[in-house]
Amino acid sequence: MTGATIDAQIIRRQLSDIKDTRYGLTFDISDYSPPPSPVALTITNRDDEEGTFTLVIDESSWDVISSDPQLDINAQECVGFSGRIKISFPAAGSTPAQDNIIFLLFLVRSDGVVN
Repeated sequence: MTGATIDAQIIRRQLSDIKDTRYGLTFDISDYSPPPSPVALTITNRDDEEGTFTLVIDESSWDVISSDPQLDINAQECVGFSGRIKISFPAAGSTPAQDNIIFLLFLVRSDGVVN
């Protein structure tokens, strides 16, 4: 990963029609209103020789607060975030520059614990 650039971000999304099916959750995802700004995720512990890094997920920057109506245990719709990790490799010899992208999806559902 020497010379590669790593960038990661998430953004709040609106989830609807969530159903727990035999094969997992099904739902519709759309832009959240009002549109939030993307949240940058921190990359730490990068080791280019081993090709490893740590993605830090700090929920304090996600704008999910205890008064959010979507965190109510009785809510039918949960809070969602989508995003990506983008690793951009520079050109090397005859190999052109390329980007590898890992897509992220986080669903925040209440576990019934009251703060």
